[in-house]
Amino acid sequence: MLKKFLIAALAAGMFFTNFNFTEAANVSDEKKAVKIVQTAGRDSLGDFAPDFARYNDDILFGEVWSRNDILSLHDRSIVTVSALVSSGILNSSLKYHIVTKDEMVEIITQLGFYAGWPKAWAVFPMAKEVYEGVPSENHGAGEKITQTAGRDSLGDFAPDFARYNDDILFGEVWSRNNILSLHDRSIVTVSTLVGAGIFTSALKYHIESAVTKDEMVEIITQLGFYAGWPKAWAVFPMAKEVYGG
Repeated sequence: MLKKFLIAALAAGMFFTNFNFTEAANVSDEKKAVKIVQTAGRDSLGDFAPDFARYNDDILFGEVWSRNDILSLHDRSIVTVSALVSSGILNSSLKYHIVTKDEMVEIITQLGFYAGWPKAWAVFPMAKEVYEGVPSENHGAGEKITQTAGRDSLGDFAPDFARYNDDILFGEVWSRNNILSLHDRSIVTVSTLVGAGIFTSALKYHIESAVTKDEMVEIITQLGFYAGWPKAWAVFPMAKEVYGG
């Protein structure tokens, strides 16, 4: 999957500055960490903000992104895209982390429900620019997701909202798990909710049901850099409650 992203990225000229994707391409499905080499911080800010440049190159990429044996580069890009969109950041930082065309369309569609329609609409022009000329793939049929929480909780009070929740968000969007897996969709949701500062039972549900403790620790750590330290700190108590410790 990551190799497909690299092909699309190369065609669109959207590589990170000096991000060592040549080696990183080999870790898409492996559990072996590959060191990420980044010099963009020093190249851009070395003389102006040397400490920030060092944190960017040596810590964020040299350490955090390099723990790709725990959370893959593919999943880290999903975390980053979701956090940036939910925070309303639609600059080149987002473009550098875009995944495959079909995945990106599904991520943005899901973000429409979890981060809001305006934010989803706002990112589509950039996505269309990046993937211009890239065809969609035939992924077959996904596993149908059956959800009744909307009708169970709001069927009498807000029947249309209940129907959109059960039949559209889950019955259609989450059911396209042939393109974006249920695991990936939960990563999108967790990252979006944390990025937006939403720490309700909706977040806890996706923490409990979809990701491992080690993955969650990495997701939160990455979100510390991309959504802000206070939001990362705020979600750790819930994560500790779910996983113990």
